[in-house]
Amino acid sequence: MTVAPPLERLAQLKAMLRDIGMDTDYSAIPADGFEPDLQGWGDQDPIFDYVFRHFHPVVTIELGSWKGASAIRMAGLMQEFGIPGIILCIDTWLGSNESLWRVAANREMLRLQHGYPSMFGQFVRNVQHTGHGDRIRHLPMTTGCAAGLLAAFNIVADAVYIDAGHDEAEVAADIAGFWPLLKPGGIMFGDDYTTEWPGTVRAVNRFAADNGLKLMGTEVKWLIRKPE
Repeated sequence: MTVAPPLERLAQLKAMLRDIGMDTDYSAIPADGFEPDLQGWGDQDPIFDYVFRHFHPVVTIELGSWKGASAIRMAGLMQEFGIPGIILCIDTWLGSNESLWRVAANREMLRLQHGYPSMFGQFVRNVQHTGHGDRIRHLPMTTGCAAGLLAAFNIVADAVYIDAGHDEAEVAADIAGFWPLLKPGGIMFGDDYTTEWPGTVRAVNRFAADNGLKLMGTEVKWLIRKPE
């Protein structure tokens, strides 16, 4: 696999976003009624510092962004380490698992308006508040759709962070869909590698075992480096 230099691949991603009408100016997106809310799950985990400090990914793809806490953390690390790049956030902003709909306390996070979630407005407000609009872009679609779109435009990522669906089949599909888009030597890592989400654990373990890959991580995160 021949991979273009990082800045050339970054330019290619920006050209794709312009081509599909997603070259977004976050300051121009209305987010009325939303106050900054940076609540997230594991966005302060040391694995983010490890990835950005040691590998300096220029093109990073995030599957599952929600309020944007992890994307904002990664954008902050890009700024800290002087990495010129983009975090491409892929999410429907409709809720990634059934408990967000079934459990009343969780359902409040969807910010339903006229029977439809409005969580994307919270994501936008948080990006605006933290000043990372130049480092974050979004694709409002399923991960499967995004994998096909990015492949069609020959986008190659330095890092892929997986935190979308948590069922075994969903995680396995996300790994399989985005592994081909990851450059040799690139980093694939993700959240919810815990007993609370056994499907995530099974999918990650099976992929690593089937491909003879070394699995690393922290207490709740997993990480695999693609062979060069």
